[in-house]
Amino acid sequence: MIIPEKFPIDFEKKVTEFCSYYDEQHDFLLSAADVFKTLISALLVDKIPVDSVSSRIKNREECVSKFKRKYLPDLDNSNKDYKIQDYITDIVGLRIVCLYLEDIKQIQKLIENNFKELDITDKISQLDSTEDKFGYKGLHLDLMINNQRSSLPEYTKFNNISFELQIRTIIQDAWSVLDHKIKYKRNIPIELKRRINRLSALFEVADEEFLRINGETHKEQEKAKTEVTGKTKELQENIDVFKFLLVVQNQFPSYHFIEYKADGFVGDLLKLDGAFSTEVLIKSLDNHKETIEQYSIETLNYMNPYTIIRHCVFLYNKQKFKTILYETQRLAFEKWAEEK
Repeated sequence: MIIPEKFPIDFEKKVTEFCSYYDEQHDFLLSAADVFKTLISALLVDKIPVDSVSSRIKNREECVSKFKRKYLPDLDNSNKDYKIQDYITDIVGLRIVCLYLEDIKQIQKLIENNFKELDITDKISQLDSTEDKFGYKGLHLDLMINNQRSSLPEYTKFNNISFELQIRTIIQDAWSVLDHKIKYKRNIPIELKRRINRLSALFEVADEEFLRINGETHKEQEKAKTEVTGKTKELQENIDVFKFLLVVQNQFPSYHFIEYKADGFVGDLLKLDGAFSTEVLIKSLDNHKETIEQYSIETLNYMNPYTIIRHCVFLYNKQKFKTILYETQRLAFEKWAEEK
């Protein structure tokens, strides 16, 4: 009885052929990855905010290893002729890392409207439908340029190139990095497996909580809008960053207020006056902004909105908010005011 070889006799020849293909096509595939990345980035701009869009070419040895693991055993049994490159759909790979779970489906819909979808692997649904498996989640799409773009000069030469697009949240991406560092996940003691499961569950909870916090943040923004524009009694309550941004964005429409800086500034105001209210901010700006802008023009002293706000608040109550300005700022302004 003749025991068959574990791999086909000509497997090494197939590997050699693939390596030649890979080396010959490498630069072309690299340019394809860059074109796909540029296109996807352009599609996302002003539609869905994401953390990053990246691209890569799969390492040649990784391609061969994947083929041996996933496809070679079946091909060996069937004696079917093959080319390794026909089975590695992620030689060109792209990844979108988005912010929230709900963004994944929105991105998928946008991508499906602009590319030809060849296959889909929904690792989120796969893991959600099991009780005893763990690992990183994400959506994997095998794509090609669609018919609408295939005739455009900048895409024509890439018509036959397929690529894999992974869509993950920041949390899913972080877990995938750690997941790949865990070397043993199957035949391990039950207690160790439980600990890995618990860690995976923590990342899932973090992703879901991140999404809920985002929803609550939008609610607070809408609530602040009602309170500020409605001139209700809530104007006399302590200011928060949502109310602050609504007031100052209206006063300085061309300036981009970065959220974390605004948050820190509100904290500074509340340190000086624990009862600092939205009403005080509005009155400070309404009553003194014109004066401070005139001071800035006459003294050729450029002031960004935060500096203008500081001066306005100082004028609103010089005693209480004396330290909101540096001493040199305060003395210079007071000297100008006396001369006026």
